[in-house]
Amino acid sequence: MRILVADDHPLYRDAISRLLLELDPDAEVASAESLEAVRAALASDSPTDLLLIDLRMPGSEGFPSIAALHRDHPGVPIFVVSGSDSPLDPTRARSAGALGFLSKSATPETMRLTLAALLDGSWEPLALQTEPSIRLTPRQLDVLQGMAAGQPNKRIALNLGLVEGTVKLHVAAVLDALGAANRTQAVIRAQELGLI
Repeated sequence: MRILVADDHPLYRDAISRLLLELDPDAEVASAESLEAVRAALASDSPTDLLLIDLRMPGSEGFPSIAALHRDHPGVPIFVVSGSDSPLDPTRARSAGALGFLSKSATPETMRLTLAALLDGSWEPLALQTEPSIRLTPRQLDVLQGMAAGQPNKRIALNLGLVEGTVKLHVAAVLDALGAANRTQAVIRAQELGLI
């Protein structure tokens, strides 16, 4: 699998590249620091299986540039990873043709879960919404935070002063509310919606 990491910050490119190789040692990870470099890489003879791209880099106009890349290379899955924290960005990213959006302020565990899902093909983009309609109780949000931190039910129960059975009920309710099949999907979708 060949992955192109496009970001104008060398330290961030390196960190993402190392995490990708940790998750899939057989992956081939290339990098680009500008939109021009992205276009050159996508036009090369080496096919790109996944593009991880920042919104803001030299030559990029943000979402219009994402839309242009999707139009010119419809077979290349694009995933936006950006420092922008606007709650509208996940929807705008998908409207531009990207698989999804993840903020750079996401927890390391959320970043790891998202990249792992993209690498193993289990990523499922959230359906487009004009407004998030997810409603979680304060306790369910507490449990969701524990899930995002990678904590098992027993640890969440201890931290919140609950019995493990109650946590299991909350986890099930969170999965149902987010339309997620498992904890990984729930955390990713919650991040997209700005719930965590």
